[in-house]
Amino acid sequence: MEPAPRTPTGATDPVAAALGRAVATDHARIMAAVLATVPDWQLAEDALQDACERALEAWSRGGVPTSPAGWLVTAARRRGIDLLRRGQGRAATLQRYGTSVERGMLDTDPEPEVGDDRLRLVLTCAHPALPLEARVALTLRTVLGWTPAEIAAAFLATEAAVQKRLVRARAKIAHAGIPYRVPPPEELPDRVDGVLGVVYVVFTAGYAGTGDAGLMTEAVRLARLVRDLLDPALPERLEASGLLALLLAQRARQDARLDEHGAVVLLDRQDRSRWDHGAIAEAERLVDEVLQLAAHRRQPVGRYTLQAAIALEHVRPATADATDWPRIAQLHALLARLDDGPAQRLARAVADGRAHGPRRGLETLDGVPEGARTYLFHAARADLLEAAGRPDDAREEYGRAAALAPGDLERTALTDRQDALGEGRAVGRRRTRADECGAARGSAPP
Repeated sequence: MEPAPRTPTGATDPVAAALGRAVATDHARIMAAVLATVPDWQLAEDALQDACERALEAWSRGGVPTSPAGWLVTAARRRGIDLLRRGQGRAATLQRYGTSVERGMLDTDPEPEVGDDRLRLVLTCAHPALPLEARVALTLRTVLGWTPAEIAAAFLATEAAVQKRLVRARAKIAHAGIPYRVPPPEELPDRVDGVLGVVYVVFTAGYAGTGDAGLMTEAVRLARLVRDLLDPALPERLEASGLLALLLAQRARQDARLDEHGAVVLLDRQDRSRWDHGAIAEAERLVDEVLQLAAHRRQPVGRYTLQAAIALEHVRPATADATDWPRIAQLHALLARLDDGPAQRLARAVADGRAHGPRRGLETLDGVPEGARTYLFHAARADLLEAAGRPDDAREEYGRAAALAPGDLERTALTDRQDALGEGRAVGRRRTRADECGAARGSAPP
């Protein structure tokens, strides 16, 4: 069962609770409808905030309307048009924005039916002319209704920095003339791919470290929204389905990823009874659907679908020992044709080492550029060297990995392995963070 959308906290009375639910559930639909009439993004946001404040008072007097979203759209449109005219005058407003602002004033129904312009809202927020960090912030703010403070907390930034990103993004949309529309068919593949990239960044930010379940849930909700908004006949919907499957397969393990002390539990040691098997089953259905449609239409399978297939190979078996590493290595080889970057090369090396022996894994690692060799690279290389019977070389690599480790948990684990080899203690080959990266790559960080 899909978790409910994030609801703003602090609602202590029925009116505030109803407003919170409306904003949390329909923020994208509301903003899309307001922007269709008030094309200034900052003014539209200010107008919606004003409408929410007015709703608390009006609904307390007259009751919650039958269509809270429709009420908010009408109130925000009227306030936005008022703000436009105050700033530019009626004639200048009509000249710049056309008659859409006039039509917005003709609404007499206080609770209109809210249309669905969310696809063009999502595509505009993730426009390639905007920097990636701005696309992420604008999508969270405008589509999902996050506050700048919430975005800052999720991405370890300051609220002021997030505010600046949002201001620059809105200014770029206005001054660069970025159209608020669904692009023509020839532009759609790149634009949809950009949206999926934003969703992926949001998910990986939640998945990193000990994990932020709320952020992952929002990413899944956003992935589902994008998929549902795309016409089933469009080839771009296949890859949107692949991304949704990927996120579902990875989030399914979240409850088992931490022990009672908050430490990360690696994949082969997780209690698989705690996984969300309903999410895994949905992910499998989505991947099967994509593969069948792609074969029928003679369309290529995208990288997110391949990554989802890899993730499913890790979560499908009843035990870690039953993992089909040759199949995973085969999928990584296919994925390398679409993405042979350093992170993907690392994940492929882990799979090759498991499927074909450590020498094969080391050969794959040799292709990672020197400048991209992170602590995970050295951890993977150390593990493969240890398996190849080269303890001295492995010990040196564990030391390099420990020196680059991002946190005490990773550093301690790597130093323990290094010390054990130095003391000549027998260390059975066990899964490392690099193995976990191999399990998750194409899905999320370890």
